Amino acid sequence: MSGGKPAVGVLGAGMMGAGMAASLLRAGHTVLVTPHRSRSAVDRLIAAGAEEAASPADLAARAEVVLTCVPDGPAVEALSETILPVLRPGTLWIDATTSDPDVTRRVAGRVADHGAIFADAPVTGGPAQAEAGELASLVGCRETDLERVETVVRTYSKVVRRFGDIGAGHTAKLLNNLVTQGTMALLAEAFSGARTLGVDWQALYDVMCTGAARSGTLEKAVGPALRGDFDGSRFAICNAEKDLRYAVAALGPRAELARAAHDVLARHVAEGRGDAFVSRMLKPHPDAS
Repeated sequence: MSGGKPAVGVLGAGMMGAGMAASLLRAGHTVLVTPHRSRSAVDRLIAAGAEEAASPADLAARAEVVLTCVPDGPAVEALSETILPVLRPGTLWIDATTSDPDVTRRVAGRVADHGAIFADAPVTGGPAQAEAGELASLVGCRETDLERVETVVRTYSKVVRRFGDIGAGHTAKLLNNLVTQGTMALLAEAFSGARTLGVDWQALYDVMCTGAARSGTLEKAVGPALRGDFDGSRFAICNAEKDLRYAVAALGPRAELARAAHDVLARHVAEGRGDAFVSRMLKPHPDAS
């Protein structure tokens, strides 16, 4: 503990996790990280004062709070197999992954069996907001654990909302991403149609920005595309597909539009474009006629 603030181990110091870790460091927390495929991000954090743990198990054994920000539910379950044996009673595990609520509740039960505490707290916003401490955290936890969770997530979030018990934060995040990534799929279709129908992109964007079609997704994705930058929305298509797949499962028979948007994203993944950012869907594919 540094100055009364818990030591936080961050598993998944990628585009989002690295920014969250940087915000934790600025707030005075001891931060532990493990090797990541983005070695440059880990090196920057270590230069800023983070400590490198040898492995996820080493990190979990040393931290008072474990913060995970990994690709999906299976990755969270795999980590649980590694870190649960060393998790001390009373340790808090905050999962910021956009995950499957069923996985969340299953892992939370195992964590509780070890005498530790689990909370789901995925975030909205991007890497720049993570670095600046301006994300929003969607929390699912026991009401009695909220104050402890909030102490950590407030360092990188300007908005914190508890949606209910464990799993509620992940459910709310899936609904949020249904709107944002569903909007992205609609924008890709609308601006592809504009290209085919001879409608000027700049003119269409201008009128959208002054009416009800205006959105953060529009401005983040289409604005830069008008300048030739199709990487304005820095969120991988494969992650968007995963999020909408989880949303479809959560909504069940009610998932009519969600299912259609997911099908669009799944097609892009199947055609080998999963690692591209979602705003790349605005760009004509080389094989398009």
